[in-house]
Amino acid sequence: MTEQQLYAMTPQELTTTMLEALVLQYARALKARQDNRFEETSARLQKAYGLLVKLQEGLSDDGGIIAGQLDYLYTYLGQLTVEAAVTKDADTIASLQDDAAQLHDTWRTACENTVPAARGAHHSIYEGMSY
Repeated sequence: MTEQQLYAMTPQELTTTMLEALVLQYARALKARQDNRFEETSARLQKAYGLLVKLQEGLSDDGGIIAGQLDYLYTYLGQLTVEAAVTKDADTIASLQDDAAQLHDTWRTACENTVPAARGAHHSIYEGMSY
């Protein structure tokens, strides 16, 4: 994905893309764990954690209760991701992948039923991310 494509995205599209990347990182971490490739497992979980941090930073203070709930959810997933990075527990990683997939699906469904917001200054928060 090019920088130009990122700047052309709405906030909803950026979040969708980042959630897709989150699911992918957990899937790759799980595969690496199942293949006993522990360094790759750690690297994938670190990328997942980085995505969660960026998603959390992108929340708006005026987002109301939904933003607050997403903040809590991102924090929770981040804590579990750190735990999984330490323990390399395949069940925890699989659970994280399932949770991220559910979040992605829910987000996509919500976006289909809303009017997209215009591109905003928040794009700077997502700059530098490799998906």
